[in-house]
Amino acid sequence: MKSGSYQVGRATVVVPREAIVQAEVDDLRHALEQAATPGSGWVVLDLSEVPFIDSAGLELLCEVQQLCIDSRGRLKLAVASDICSEILRLTDLAGRFEAYGSVEEAARSVN
Repeated sequence: MKSGSYQVGRATVVVPREAIVQAEVDDLRHALEQAATPGSGWVVLDLSEVPFIDSAGLELLCEVQQLCIDSRGRLKLAVASDICSEILRLTDLAGRFEAYGSVEEAARSVN
């Protein structure tokens, strides 16, 4: 999976650039696990370039949220497309994550 990451304050922003689907989950898992290091598990997942999330992707988000909590942080979602937001809502997962309209808002919520 094509992705990048960068720091904004205490948060690591991870930016996947494709759909989060079964075939791409392992690569994204690796990037997110590196971002959620012990003691600084604040991760912002920038979904601005993600057109779709399948069930494997949703499972990954739940796993990473728990990893972040165990690392004394949280996974925050930013700039989810209408489709991704609807998928989270329909699967009753929307309330499990903090969602923000921009990466900057999500990062500010950490600091």
